Amino acid sequence: MPFELGLDIGCRRFKGGKWSSKRCLILETDKYRYQAALSDMSNSDIEVHKNRPAEVVRVARNWLNAQARSSAPGPAEVWDAFTIFMLDNYQYLRAQGYSRSNISSSLLTS
Repeated sequence: MPFELGLDIGCRRFKGGKWSSKRCLILETDKYRYQAALSDMSNSDIEVHKNRPAEVVRVARNWLNAQARSSAPGPAEVWDAFTIFMLDNYQYLRAQGYSRSNISSSLLTS
């Protein structure tokens, strides 16, 4: 991730043109943790998710909604839709013959 982030920020800073207005959202587990490794994060939004999946969804949804100047469904509705999808997908995969461990390991490596 640091390599890709560096490329993104480098394009924004040095490429100019349409790249100069590029925005990115950086998600971090703990507040200020990024400062130990990254010194120049100007023009980047850094949000903390505290290793809580629902918080990742809330932060990402709110950022995307603001960037698009949209009126997307609220974070709770997005999280609910995600959990329903995950349950449906789990049940579908089980019906297709996948074991619990197959499903679990494929979610961790995807």
